[in-house]
Amino acid sequence: MTTDESRGCFVPQVRREDCRSCELCHGACPGHGVDFDGLSERFFGDIPYDLALGRYLACYVGHAGNVHLRYNSASGGIVTALLITALEHHLIDGALVTRMRRDNPLAPESFIAKTKQEILSAVGSKYCPVAVGTALREILNVEGRYAVVGLPCHIQGIRKAEQLMPGLTERIRYRISIACSFNYSFHGTRRFIESLGIPPEEVQELQYRGRGWPGSMLLRLKDGSATVVPLAEYSRALGPFTLWRCLLCSDMLGELSDLSCGDAWLPELLRTDKAGSSFVISRTPEAEDLLEAAAAHEAVELSELAVQSLLASQGGALFKKRKLKARMLLARLWGRRVPVYRQTLMKPTVRDHVNMLKLFIARYALSGNHRILRRLLRVVRRVRHGKRAEPIEREAVVHQQ
Repeated sequence: MTTDESRGCFVPQVRREDCRSCELCHGACPGHGVDFDGLSERFFGDIPYDLALGRYLACYVGHAGNVHLRYNSASGGIVTALLITALEHHLIDGALVTRMRRDNPLAPESFIAKTKQEILSAVGSKYCPVAVGTALREILNVEGRYAVVGLPCHIQGIRKAEQLMPGLTERIRYRISIACSFNYSFHGTRRFIESLGIPPEEVQELQYRGRGWPGSMLLRLKDGSATVVPLAEYSRALGPFTLWRCLLCSDMLGELSDLSCGDAWLPELLRTDKAGSSFVISRTPEAEDLLEAAAAHEAVELSELAVQSLLASQGGALFKKRKLKARMLLARLWGRRVPVYRQTLMKPTVRDHVNMLKLFIARYALSGNHRILRRLLRVVRRVRHGKRAEPIEREAVVHQQ
């Protein structure tokens, strides 16, 4: 995976001298399509299915038992606590996680953490593209059992890879997904840092989340000074830099994972929780066993969460499945190819179509890409006058995971 500087994301690059035309890379890539129904049936069997949550066994809300870890994590530190528990009790030999590079703090790196300290070095969210799959080679080549932490699209790719390489399933014991509505290009972070009057090259350390909940961004500079920005402020600035492929995703909660975790936007917590909590969706017996072990060793504190409460706090789960058809229609009118999903989606409303149009316009207008904005407005005029968009052949969208 290489960085496309013009788009601010990772793209695949084939090394012709190494390519054996096995097509594994294309077969495992979720960018062009995901057979959710087939993969779900294969890996989860008869575990009950829910349209919003996918297949699941139970729902919880909780946080890390360690106060310091909880405060300095993105949403209660529960994923980090689970990984440390699994490692210290020999349930895994390592965990595929992501941290920001020391030599380039605005760039992420995925690696296999094999100590508690290495796991702690990856704490917190990363609101930028991450190429998790680049670390799979070590899992394939080094014997052991591993946990993998990623966004829903990463887990989709992992599951597709497992379908093609059964040996991978034997190596991966836990697949933990972080809830995700959208992710953002590298341009978003750089542009926001520049808006603060800070040259990006002067940043020595970048933390997107931490320092309580909902948290803040920390920018530590080479001169020793530091800037802290509340989540609400920089999340608005990142919005226009949403990755194109993210707009065509139906999976907010990582339906193909063993465990799904994310910010618990519950009304009672919004009023009282200043340290952070996470919802947890367990989908397999192995995930339930891990949660039980972590709770027994007081690494995490958990309580059951009613599905209705979870759905009320995570409206985006159904939001994405309801609005996806509207987004895909707009993409087709624009001449773009869209991924092929095999799963049940909801019918969008007229308001959904209008809101998607506003979202696309805002995305390109605020990001400064006026050429694309003008093209989008031409599409709007075609639709208004009842004309079909002329087909435009373009390379399939198989990147930006």
